Amino acid sequence: MITINEGKKFTLIKANVTDFSDSLGYCEHKIPFYMKGIKAPPSPETIKGTAAHKQEEEFEKEHFKFVPITHAELVDMNRDIELARENIFIRLLVPTNIVQQQVLILLFGRADKIFRYKQTLIVQDDKFPTNLKKYEERFEPYPDQILQALTYLNSKFTPNGSWNPDEWLEIPHKEKAWIIQIRDKNNGNKPFRIFKGVQTEEATMFLQSSLARFAMLVLGKEERIHHNKPDKCAPCRYFDKCQFRLEPLK
Repeated sequence: MITINEGKKFTLIKANVTDFSDSLGYCEHKIPFYMKGIKAPPSPETIKGTAAHKQEEEFEKEHFKFVPITHAELVDMNRDIELARENIFIRLLVPTNIVQQQVLILLFGRADKIFRYKQTLIVQDDKFPTNLKKYEERFEPYPDQILQALTYLNSKFTPNGSWNPDEWLEIPHKEKAWIIQIRDKNNGNKPFRIFKGVQTEEATMFLQSSLARFAMLVLGKEERIHHNKPDKCAPCRYFDKCQFRLEPLK
């Protein structure tokens, strides 16, 4: 859900990472639904994907033992560290000025996998789509998937889900990278395609501009732009409720 809290000193926009990336990377017309707290019924793909995520989490718990990371290990950039799957909450707090209005954007969520390897902070995000064929000839993930990974990469972390910024942690690093795994939930969750990338200056600008536009759209300062692609409307869970939906081409 996307919420707005008007304060005396600033306006706080609070949203789940997936709502943010879905709105800016997939369809801006989803924003009103998220702001109203309208939840679409989960699709079969979503249900199966959630179950697959849970399977991976249980597999890791059964086969790997994670020793708690000490503060000394965390701040030592030369020390490789790995956080248990689905066991780290992320917080991204970004200030921005909109027409003399001080705005804070707070994004929150939970990353699939975070680790540091050879001074590189790496976020791994697993996807379990039903239609694997659409990834066969792709050379990079979809924009919303990249945006979600970039948000995780630029966030602070909390193992206990704290909302107190003083308790949020940073993982020192020299470089940032992401891994997006497209996995086959019908074949033991085996990787079908693996996309990898480092955070470039261009990627940083993509995230920053998306955050700024997100704030403008949520506050009604800009008009939403339609993607004009019927094939993106068809699988949307808000299709039946959206007045801007495009009917499939015949």
